[in-house]
Amino acid sequence: MNIDIVTGFLGSGKTTFITKYASYLRKFGEKILIIENEFGLAGIDGAFLREKEFEVVEISGGCVCCTQKEKLISFILEALFQGFDRVIIEPSGIYNLDTVFSLWDNKKIADGCTLNNIITIVKPDFMKFTNLVYDGIFLSHFLSTGAILVSNTQSYSEDEIDNSLLALAKFTKSKNDNFELSNISVYTKNWDDLTDEDLNNISHAGQSHCDHVITNECHLNLIENHFFMARLKDYDSILELIKFILENDKIFRIKGYAQVDSDLYSVNCTHNCIDVQPGNNKYAVLNVLGHNLDINAINYKVQELTQVRPKTDRSLRLV
Repeated sequence: MNIDIVTGFLGSGKTTFITKYASYLRKFGEKILIIENEFGLAGIDGAFLREKEFEVVEISGGCVCCTQKEKLISFILEALFQGFDRVIIEPSGIYNLDTVFSLWDNKKIADGCTLNNIITIVKPDFMKFTNLVYDGIFLSHFLSTGAILVSNTQSYSEDEIDNSLLALAKFTKSKNDNFELSNISVYTKNWDDLTDEDLNNISHAGQSHCDHVITNECHLNLIENHFFMARLKDYDSILELIKFILENDKIFRIKGYAQVDSDLYSVNCTHNCIDVQPGNNKYAVLNVLGHNLDINAINYKVQELTQVRPKTDRSLRLV
């Protein structure tokens, strides 16, 4: 059974790419399972993927590189037992990719599974998130990936994208002199323009083998995570709430579902991309990921924009 890892920092576009990638693979009759890892307490990206009728299992409430690693192993073994051809793993946005190789310490995984691909999704503005806290996470992605896909390129100029890749190479080379970007397949075109040939090449990208010291660090509490119910007055209230939250430049992503009357909308937003579309889910819940979250201010704004429901008359009536 092939295993593909689609990794990348928070809000980079992993789920969007997996939708396109898995749709391509499915055309060839592959039986595919997507393992979706949410760092937070609710599986939201999994709901997005189920809307496209993919088979999805979710691991939430921690990262599969540390606290949820045993659950990941059990899901891989179950997929192997059920005869899946391929498992696509979307880890959390703060996944330490170095830990993936230790999965093959499990004899059943070693005997029955191949690490087919490591694909890393990168936003052009990723450098603004590099710091002492996240450098190790970025490095674990860049030093082992077989392909890098730059997301949301339609919102940037060619010069900005080229400068982003130069910054990526310089950043990684400064930390590890063995790194060469030329050893990795890099895709910068708009994802709407990815051809079947591109996707076929990506599906065979494999992994790079840049020598480096493997770290198996646990990294709890790196990200602030806030969930809230979102039953709002109207569609404009959804946009107003998103704009208000994104005034904080430390926000990585807003995702989930918002409800207006009987209509549900999927929400998937970063500073560079606001995507609100009709959706299908059981719960109207939004999740904000970032730093320096003013939770009281967010809750107050949600209350201001919440649809007020008429009170039900619960008094007894004698007939």
